[in-house]
Amino acid sequence: MVTPELTRVFGQHGLYLRPSAGLPSDLSGNMLANVVSLHRDNDALAGQFRCLDPELPISTASLSLVYSIFMLESSPEPEALIQEIARSLQPEGVALLISLNPWSPVRWRWLLSSGRVLGNLAVQRMARDAGLDLIRHQYLGPCRPGGGRSFAANRRIRWLDGFRVASLLVLRRREAGLTPLRKLSPAVSLRPGMSAG
Repeated sequence: MVTPELTRVFGQHGLYLRPSAGLPSDLSGNMLANVVSLHRDNDALAGQFRCLDPELPISTASLSLVYSIFMLESSPEPEALIQEIARSLQPEGVALLISLNPWSPVRWRWLLSSGRVLGNLAVQRMARDAGLDLIRHQYLGPCRPGGGRSFAANRRIRWLDGFRVASLLVLRRREAGLTPLRKLSPAVSLRPGMSAG
């Protein structure tokens, strides 16, 4: 369901954050030349390198895309992670954040787990504070435990969208460009009887 969003982003470098090493490290469907893949390992990130959430060893404004799946729930510092995502994105870079939906009936499955579930408004506020603009918000997955693929793919049941398992936030780092000002011509004082030109 996220593949159309991935194919809209072009560029050289991207970052793929996944909740465990069990998920494939390849980000299929992307249009990037190089993707760094990291996964959650206790309170740190591991993979192509090892680091903490607020200390991503990635250059500022160097990524075209950051794709994060359920990382905010397992992060000891979710606000710092979003700040790092925003810092590493280049201007007009895109962040795709997938998080658990606290309004889904499926939440009973993870209710007793150690991770926390952040609401969409909290994630949007953290993203806005980090300098990211919300482009789109979309719900993903089935609405009920054991919901089949056909149920999840049925987009005619719009009123059930708010109960789907996960939500996707499409965020963009926007930086206002400089607006060139026109150089004003020097003022000409006219004496009585004189005309400009």
